[in-house]
Order: sequence, then C-alpha cells, then structure tokens
Amino acid sequence: MSNRKKKPFDQLTITDNYMFQAVMKEPKHVKPLLEMIIGKKIRKVVVVDREKTVETGYDARGIRMDVYVEDDENTVYDVEMQAFRKSQLGKRFRYYQSAIDVDMVNKGDGFVRLKKSFIIFITTYDPYDKGWFMYLFETLCSWDETIRMHDSAKRIVLNAKGTKDKEGHEVSDEIKKMLAYMDGKAPESEYSRMLDEAVKKVKHNEARRTEYMNINTFAMDEREIGDYRRIVKQIRINDKRFSDSDIVSILSIKPVVLYCVRKALREHPDWDDEDIAEEVLSMDELDEDDD
Repeated sequence: MSNRKKKPFDQLTITDNYMFQAVMKEPKHVKPLLEMIIGKKIRKVVVVDREKTVETGYDARGIRMDVYVEDDENTVYDVEMQAFRKSQLGKRFRYYQSAIDVDMVNKGDGFVRLKKSFIIFITTYDPYDKGWFMYLFETLCSWDETIRMHDSAKRIVLNAKGTKDKEGHEVSDEIKKMLAYMDGKAPESEYSRMLDEAVKKVKHNEARRTEYMNINTFAMDEREIGDYRRIVKQIRINDKRFSDSDIVSILSIKPVVLYCVRKALREHPDWDDEDIAEEVLSMDELDEDDD
C-alpha cells in the first residue's frame, strides 16, 4: 500500500530509534548520559524496559517510550530520540509526563509520592531556533519567575544542532561532543567513542539484524501514525464544515498535510483512518515540505 522504505540495517546510526534503543538499554551506556545531563553521579540505574509501553486509560492512546530508567534515589528518566521535526513538542512533553504519572499512581502510590522525573528529548534539529545545546523547562509562575511549582518534573531538550551555550547555563564539553556525534560527526570523547563501538557491535549481531528486518516498517513509529490517524479522522468529519485555514489552525497542521490527507482520501475512499495515515506519511510532498 505504501512506498515508504525501511532504512537498511547497515546504515543505522545512533539517532535511529531501533539503534538508540538497542544501545541505551545497557545501563553502562545510559547512566553516563544521565549523569552528564543532571550534573551529578548516580549510584545505580535500572532500565525498566528497552521500549516501555504505558497505557493511559481505557480507549486512550498509549505511548511507547524509547528508554525508561529508574535510579536508586526514587527518580525516573524517560529518554526519547526525536530524529524528525515534530509539531507540538511541548504537548508531547505534557502527554509523556501525564502517562508516566498515571502509570505510577496506577501502581498504588498516591500523588504525594510521585517520583521525581526527567523527560529528555534528544533532537537532531533545533526546535526553538536559539542555537543552544540544551533547553531546560520547569514549571514557574508567569507573574513571578522566582516562584517555582516544585512539581519534581523537569523537561530537557538536547539539541544536536546546537552551536552555543545559554549564557550562565553552560553545558559540559562531554555533552557537546556527544551531541556532535549524534549530528553525524566522528566521535571525539570517551563517551561518544563508547556509543560508536556499541553501534558497531549491534551491526555485527546477526540476531539484531534479523530482529530489525522482522519489524514492520510502520511499527517503528507508531506514535507518528497515531498522530496522523487522528488528523485523518478530524478531516473526514470536518472537511465540509470549516474552511481550509480553519482546519489547518484547529488541527495545528501545515497546509501540505491537509492536501496530502485529501489526496489519499480521494484516491482510496474505502481505506480506514490508519491506512490513510500510513499513506500520507509515505507521500513525497511531506518530505519536500520538510526540506
């Protein structure tokens, strides 16, 4: 149905979801990363799942986390690789946070015992166009930024396209060299060389190669398909009720997405929302718009 091709196994890099998960499932690889980010030593970490799935409620959208880690100080970390520009990054943070919190409460803990959490997105693009290596988000009072919510939740973006520090909030050379490696540069630090060796080791593992080849192409990015499935559903319902500009604004999409959804619906009127979503994601028009 769709012409979207899976990336050849030998061409995978650390920024591809499969490779990122395969490498970061090892505590020895993810622990130094977390220590670099939070700026302190962690005695022990446990990778809960290589790709943890959290269900958020009946008939609600679950999320599949790339790397979900707990340490010995009652802190959880969700580390996500964002290799493609995604809209509504802030709402993605919000959804991941809510899923993590609901998952903890479902285990029997009251809200006062929610663990400290870090959600970390590593992006291969600069989502805020400031050029900073790192963006840190905490909940502050809009009227007085000295007043903090103290909700024990921090959200961090590491930008592989970063070129400078935020003045007064400098990051370490280790982080900069790690991000340079994730941007395709040669590894120049002990940590990035360790990641590079881990990538090579995965590529020489025939079991890994077979596992990768058996993964359905679209199963590798179910979250994106889910986003587009909901967009398709809303366009089906509202296409005759609102103007093009209203639909684009309400759904927070680019005009090219509306064009591609309409094109797919016109060519395949009998397909369901998920099939249309997969077809839209395979269209050249979307790739051309991102260039």
